Amino acid sequence: MASKVTHSTVLNEDCNLKYWYQGNGPLITFIPGGNGHGRQYNPLMALLSSKYTCVTFDRRQMSSSQVQVNKILNPYQQVRDVLAVIKATGYEKSIVFGSSLGGVLGFQLACDYPGVVDHLICHEAPTVQLLPDKKALTEDLFETHNIYKTQGQEAVNAHWGRRFAVMSDPSLPQFPPPEETNPVNFFENEFLVGTFWNTDFERIKEQGTSVGIMTGERSGEEFFARTTYEQERVLGCLRETVPGHHQGFEAESEAFLPVLLGMLERLEMRRKDRKLEEEGRLLEG
Repeated sequence: MASKVTHSTVLNEDCNLKYWYQGNGPLITFIPGGNGHGRQYNPLMALLSSKYTCVTFDRRQMSSSQVQVNKILNPYQQVRDVLAVIKATGYEKSIVFGSSLGGVLGFQLACDYPGVVDHLICHEAPTVQLLPDKKALTEDLFETHNIYKTQGQEAVNAHWGRRFAVMSDPSLPQFPPPEETNPVNFFENEFLVGTFWNTDFERIKEQGTSVGIMTGERSGEEFFARTTYEQERVLGCLRETVPGHHQGFEAESEAFLPVLLGMLERLEMRRKDRKLEEEGRLLEG
């Protein structure tokens, strides 16, 4: 049985961030992606609540976390927003799960605040700069933004939506779309920065952050799936193929749950093994 959900607000840098949490145990913080709203994680949070405290939120300028004037995406600021939510929940350290743009922000959180991240799990984060075909893909993504600027929101929604056609499969659960203002803010203020943000992966590796990467089995050869293999290569971390599409954690949450729990177990084992190896080297020295 799912635990009670508590809703609250934390003020950070002129934005009242709406967040909610449930459960008991170690904290897992869920960072929303480009659609901006945290409710996409509600089914998974409910399933996890018997073992973990789960928190998510609406990102700045999205859904219920509005500001007086929208500004261009600042990943450093959005990472500080995540930090504010973690601290408001009463924790100093958290497992972090981020999907898509949420994964990009998760990488930046690990880069800037490694002491806060217990384990980082990134699901299909679109780190375009790691791909071997980044030049051609960059030009294609620039054209996507040009469609928004020259033809408007409806045209770009249709164009961009082709990459996520599998999510409309009638055999899979369907969920209400985000508020109409969310995709407007995404293409106006977030698309270019979030898609081409260049996190310092070498720093994450040097700091020894525990990282797990997830590839959706229904995502095929889409660029946000292919980036996961490059993240695995650069970080030398764990990567696994998981049930579902780009939002499989929502559409197929019951199938997704044991895979997520299994990854957390394996990440913990890998960290213990690394610690034993380091202790062994010290003894040898």
